[in-house]
Parts: sequence; structure tokens; C-alpha cells
Amino acid sequence: PATTFAHLDATTVLSRGLAAKGIYPAVDPLDSTSTMLQPRIVGEEHYETAQRVKQTLQRYKELQDIIAILGLDELSEEDRLTVARARKIERFLSQPFFVAEVFTGSPGKYVGLAETIRGFKLILSGELDGLPEQAFYLVEVTEIILSTNSGQIGVLPNHAPIATAVDIGILRIRLKDQWLTMALMGGFARIGNNEITVLVNDAEKGSDIDPQEAQQTLEIAEANLSKAEGKRQTIEANLALRRARTR
Repeated sequence: PATTFAHLDATTVLSRGLAAKGIYPAVDPLDSTSTMLQPRIVGEEHYETAQRVKQTLQRYKELQDIIAILGLDELSEEDRLTVARARKIERFLSQPFFVAEVFTGSPGKYVGLAETIRGFKLILSGELDGLPEQAFYLVEVTEIILSTNSGQIGVLPNHAPIATAVDIGILRIRLKDQWLTMALMGGFARIGNNEITVLVNDAEKGSDIDPQEAQQTLEIAEANLSKAEGKRQTIEANLALRRARTR
């Protein structure tokens, strides 16, 4: 078999471990190979990103025995970050494929190459460390409740295409029986083709907000509003208060 594999342009290796996690198609990115993955064929950015992804997954694989024996808390801060990013990469690699619909019940999704590379670079750079692992898998969203400048709107499957300004407020995402919340600080949203894209000035996951710190920020904002002088200061203080109340 080894002699046969040496003559193949590409190999796709399936992983029982990924299948056990419910990730389909359960393709092992470390053992799978392709002779096409070369800078002169796919380009420098694609190649370098793929190598960094494999390095992160390889380090995660090396740490799994330590995690199983001692637990995640015994790892260094750097290794914990590597593990968190590797788990997100696993899910991002396993977007709903058309061939996996029979196993997952979720229809296949197409993601362009440029967007895929950009997504991996964001994960690897740590820009998405604050997001949960579930955010890196294109799951079926039951409902979204979004705060807009004209009030809250509910977005269900097959919603009519719209583009709207996003107000300072709470974004609620329903995944089956679970609700995820995020505090949004204003921006823009586009809805269409059963997809929603939200671009905001700032966003914070609800579970990451410290209630005590948020309460202190609210009290400071209220005090600043009461001391505001002039139109500009009053407007700025009102905005700060709205942000604090949202958190």
C-alpha cells in the first residue's frame, strides 16, 4: 500500500476521532496529502496559511495526551491558546459539505477560497479568540433578533433581503434550544439568501462580560451624563450610557 500511495497525486484520510466528535466529513488534515499544495501552484498566501494550520493542529495532537492525564489547566497559556485555536480550526475545516448532508441533516454550503484563507488567518492571528467554537461551524440558525435604528427585527429562514443600520443593542442568535447573545455597538447588517452579514464598531459576547465591571461602567456613564455641559458632551455621554446599558 505504501508504494501505491507514493504514486498518488492526493490522499484523503478519514479520522474516527473527528467522526466521534460529530464533525463531517471526518477528513484528517494532517494525514491527508496533495502534491498540488505548493507555492507555485496555489500561491504563497494559500500555502503559508495551510502550513500554519497544519502546525497548529500538529501541536494540538501532541498535547492531547497531556490534556487527557493532567487536564487543560496544566498547560501553559501559549499551549491553551493553541488548543483553543486548533479546535476552532477543526470546526472551520468541517463546514457543511454537500456530501455530508446525509449524516448531518444540514444542507451543504459553499465558501469561496479567498474567504476560507481569510478565515483561517483570522483564527491563527488570535483575532477571533473571543468567539466560541460553535461560531466556526455553519450551523442551522433557527432565529436571529437584531436591534436596528427602527427597532428590533426578528430574522427567520427565507427572510426577505434587506440592508439595515444596526443600533446599539443586543444580538440574539437561536441555535436549536440554545440562545447566544452579543452586545453590539452599532453598525450595518445585510440579510439575503438565508445568510446574514453583520459589520459593527464593536461586539462583545454576553458570557464574556463581567457583571460587576459592567455595573461600574454604567454608574460612571450615568454620572458623566449628569455632569455633561453643552450639546456635544450630552450627546457623547448619552451614547456612552447606551453602550453601558447594553452591556
